[in-house]
Amino acid sequence: MLDIRIQNGLLELLKQKPLNDITTKDIIESAEASRKTFYTNYKDKRDLLMEIEGAIITDLQEALKEDRKCLTQHSSFPDKEEIFRLSQGSFAHTVQVCSDYREVSRILLSPNGDINLLTRIKRITYSEFMHRGKLLFYFNSQHPSTNVHPSPIPVDYLFEIYTGTLTNIIVHWVRSDNRISTSALREIMGYAQTHSPVELIYLTNFDEQADPNQPSHHFNS
Repeated sequence: MLDIRIQNGLLELLKQKPLNDITTKDIIESAEASRKTFYTNYKDKRDLLMEIEGAIITDLQEALKEDRKCLTQHSSFPDKEEIFRLSQGSFAHTVQVCSDYREVSRILLSPNGDINLLTRIKRITYSEFMHRGKLLFYFNSQHPSTNVHPSPIPVDYLFEIYTGTLTNIIVHWVRSDNRISTSALREIMGYAQTHSPVELIYLTNFDEQADPNQPSHHFNS
């Protein structure tokens, strides 16, 4: 059972020093809790850490799965405009969960935190975005553009680019001090699905001081 005092005690310590340097005694003192309270709920600091991270992973998985339902409400072969439009709904729950856990995740994904959390996040988002890629882009012979514009890149590399880009955007947003809105984040993810990095660079005015909540002012789909 997650004890908020003890959780916050660990998180406060992680702002100051690496996980490996933190002892159970440190956590108990930081949380102003008793040894009995700690050991009633957790075996050790790793058990506490896994419970905190487990809550994040579980909620993220459920949000990703819920958002995927949005992708069944589109035409057989959606074009760029429709894929961009769908991004507002297909990332709604996911981005909200990331927002809810943002402060906790920033600490856990910091140099003092647990590198394994990033690996776990990438694993579940990679799996989910693989499903989404198949729903949106139909990398098979049924797609009308397959024989007209065959890809010079093997499908597994395409999926790696697609899933890696979306996952890295989420992780960067969590870690970043730039407080763009959740709506703006969904818009960025929409552009990432419909434009190449080179296209986005050419569409960006680096001389302007961007309003971080208005990415659409710098791009034209």
